[in-house]
Amino acid sequence: MREIADLKIKIEHFTKADFEQLKSETENQVATWFWATSDLYNPEPFHYESNNWARGRKLKEEPEKKAQHHHYGLNAQGEIIVERQYTSFESYFYELFFIRTHDTITRYRFSYDEKEIEQISRFYYQQDRLTQHITVADNQCKCDYATYHYDSHQKLIEKKCHLEFEDFETDRNHEYKYDQFGLLETITENQESVIYQKPDKSISFKQLTVMAEERLFTVLRQNIHQHAVQEELYCLYICYGNADLFPPGIAYGTKAEKDHWQAQEIKMKWIVWNPADYQFNMDVKMDKETENFFSFYNQETEMQQKQAVAKKTILNVTMKLKACLNEFKLNKTNDFVIIAADNEQADLKKNFKVMNPELFEQFKKDLP
Repeated sequence: MREIADLKIKIEHFTKADFEQLKSETENQVATWFWATSDLYNPEPFHYESNNWARGRKLKEEPEKKAQHHHYGLNAQGEIIVERQYTSFESYFYELFFIRTHDTITRYRFSYDEKEIEQISRFYYQQDRLTQHITVADNQCKCDYATYHYDSHQKLIEKKCHLEFEDFETDRNHEYKYDQFGLLETITENQESVIYQKPDKSISFKQLTVMAEERLFTVLRQNIHQHAVQEELYCLYICYGNADLFPPGIAYGTKAEKDHWQAQEIKMKWIVWNPADYQFNMDVKMDKETENFFSFYNQETEMQQKQAVAKKTILNVTMKLKACLNEFKLNKTNDFVIIAADNEQADLKKNFKVMNPELFEQFKKDLP
């Protein structure tokens, strides 16, 4: 497409002077500013639902700490034309500028440090409905192109998206379905994966969490029984990432591995507690119903920003597993431990103390 080629040329030749001019011209049009807890605007329909992200909340005043907050500038018509996305360091923020015409929005995104162009997106409208968008980027995903299709009631029913990466291309198509009141009910990706499902308002997140804890304990218990490891073990590690927390993975640390690492000339104590380096590190197997439930629970965890609750639930389940360790008949060392922690070990020491208080003093100096 000519539009894609034009944007690729534009991003390749974008200069520091172009940034300064764009910033000056756009910010001079700002009539008012406001702060938000996080991202709360995107031209793409159902952007937050598609990504299972919580939409930010508008704040009444500037936050005491700007880190991770967003700052928006509106023009005289009340339209967002400037966005500053603050990082964890308050003096650094990404800058986005929105250039609006009667039938397009062009969005420019710049890096938080050198203010280099990262991405240009253009959104095309007909009769106030988004019909297509193009994004070109100076990163791994080089380009994506999407068209939007509506039914006779002007409801978005399909998005057809093609993505180009450095070494491959793929399609990511979305189908949108609505309930009897015209509210979004599901988003299905590539006709097979439900990536969003409207929550049942009669069930609270607390109730969902109770159900998630029961299911997770059953699933992990079954998997440990079914995938028994015969080697002598110093650790059973329930590990999770920063997203899609359910289900966590199961990893077994063997005594042979630990002895090998501790014999190295350069002591790397973190590797002993890094499940990614364990020989026995496995994904949890489950039935489709449980898989769908965990997918929904992950969606609600992200959209309601309940990650701390979900991690505490995994910790609770791991404590239950510790209480029934003997039934697994594992070949354990005398100082064997069971632990639940994230893959980056950020909560390892804290969780270790909670789960293994009787061994914490012994292991404290060896924990990263």
